[in-house]
Amino acid sequence: MIPAFNSQMPPDVDAIRDWLSRLRSQQGLAQAQSTIINLTHRFPEEAGLQALRDWYDAVWWKPIEFGAIRLERRNPDHFEFLWSLVVQKDFAYQLKHLPPNLTPRDLMLILTNEANAIIPESRSITWVIYKGDQPIGLSMFVNINFKNRTAEQIMGILPEFDSSFLVADAYFSSLSFAFNTLGLNKVQGLIYDTNESAANLQQRFGFQREGVIRQAVWSESDQRYLDLIQISLLYEEFLAGRFIQRYIGREARGDFLTTRRHWPRSTSEKFRG
Repeated sequence: MIPAFNSQMPPDVDAIRDWLSRLRSQQGLAQAQSTIINLTHRFPEEAGLQALRDWYDAVWWKPIEFGAIRLERRNPDHFEFLWSLVVQKDFAYQLKHLPPNLTPRDLMLILTNEANAIIPESRSITWVIYKGDQPIGLSMFVNINFKNRTAEQIMGILPEFDSSFLVADAYFSSLSFAFNTLGLNKVQGLIYDTNESAANLQQRFGFQREGVIRQAVWSESDQRYLDLIQISLLYEEFLAGRFIQRYIGREARGDFLTTRRHWPRSTSEKFRG
């Protein structure tokens, strides 16, 4: 059902936000995008609608090309690759946000929901990492918090593609998105103590160790509690890091990766249902 809007009165942005969410789930993302574009043309002076349209911009679903890799936002077309990761229990375990006990139906539902999600609602974004036409891993930001301008970064690349250049390309394209497109101040990581090499690698990229969260998670395979190594990178460190800036400066990037955006700190709260 399409709400009736009085052209003489500004629309209720909260009601439209809820309506667009239902429209995405029932008719798909493209219909919701078309609808919000039409509404902003109809009510060009309504700042709330213009802000809402920002989150439906196609840029959020646009592949990111950087160096030798490409990041594609995760969707149902990636089911076969994602399922291959689910059944690789050790790899899925390291990623944390890819539970090994998923059924095919569960996974398809997750991918369908993610394909239609806008970031303030899901507070996350996940890409499949490609080298040419070959999917080689996942890169994601979870627990995106616009008030504190923070997010947790999780990345995993299949061992046979785990070369320094491919890993660096994936990290730095993702970090450019986090600090510029999302406007974050801090990217953090929580790494199992059994994966010390990952923490060491990120330190070489400029991350700082903040400490250890002791016995934070239970491991069925190890039959013990694991510590989590807490690391982070601040925006100011991202800008000042000579290695980071020299590396990313060698690669062509779209404007959305190089222009820092500033989102209202209340963004997450507005979309919380």
